[in-house]
Amino acid sequence: MKPGPVARSAFSLLPAPVQSQVLRRLGRFPAWADGKPPEAPAFPAGMTVGPPDFVGVGVSKAGTSWWFSLILAHPDVHPPARKELLYFNRNFFQRNRSQGYTEADLRAYHDWFPRPAGTITGEWTPSYLFRYQLPPILRRATPEGKILILLRDPVERYQSDISRRMPRKRRDNVRYRSLVNGLYAAKLEPWEAVFGLSDMLLLQYEACARQPGEQLAATYRFLGLEDSYRPAGLHAPVNKTTTKRTVDEGFKRMLVELYEADVVALAARYPQIDLRLWPNFSYLAAAA
Repeated sequence: MKPGPVARSAFSLLPAPVQSQVLRRLGRFPAWADGKPPEAPAFPAGMTVGPPDFVGVGVSKAGTSWWFSLILAHPDVHPPARKELLYFNRNFFQRNRSQGYTEADLRAYHDWFPRPAGTITGEWTPSYLFRYQLPPILRRATPEGKILILLRDPVERYQSDISRRMPRKRRDNVRYRSLVNGLYAAKLEPWEAVFGLSDMLLLQYEACARQPGEQLAATYRFLGLEDSYRPAGLHAPVNKTTTKRTVDEGFKRMLVELYEADVVALAARYPQIDLRLWPNFSYLAAAA
């Protein structure tokens, strides 16, 4: 159950350290938010730890929770302690800028991924895509890992992102960050340079919503899993926003103009992106 407006207001009045403690107990706080390395929870005997077999790196408001839940539903996938580990967040880079990235840091990351024999495991932190410094570090952390990226029409994704309820003082920052995060082509370059196309799976939310069985089978095959399994919830995306804050048509046209060049570059570099599925950019497919 989500907290109501009274509870949220009361929470906002708590001192920051107390908020941190509450969120951490609820499992909603980034592991490195206080600048200290995270400690992985204990795991049952008989499991082994190691690098994650896959990491989802993008993007928010594109159905990642739904798609991750379908991956975890496969009998040969072991669920991690949490979906969004946020291990490589801002504080990780600030802490390591001066002392470098140690093997201890990477081992601590591996400790979050216990699994029984014969299974795979991983995480999905949508904000990773936008950290240009991360690809070589993550490649060190998971030398044989696969990268999953789920994209959505950037205008629709922006509108969904700003529909979240948030304090007024945060709203402008979120809007700016959400605008920039819709420039996918530029964000994908450092990931392709390090992982290569063979270890990256680029998906479209719209294709997953229209053909979930086909797209999930492709995802399973990419991860080396038997691809005929079909879990419950296949046609039920999660995290739907109940109250949308829409943008006016004039601003939407501005967004289309802002993203157009990047969308063209994205489709040219990654032909699997079907612009006919993006309502705000289908005209580009017709013109091609």
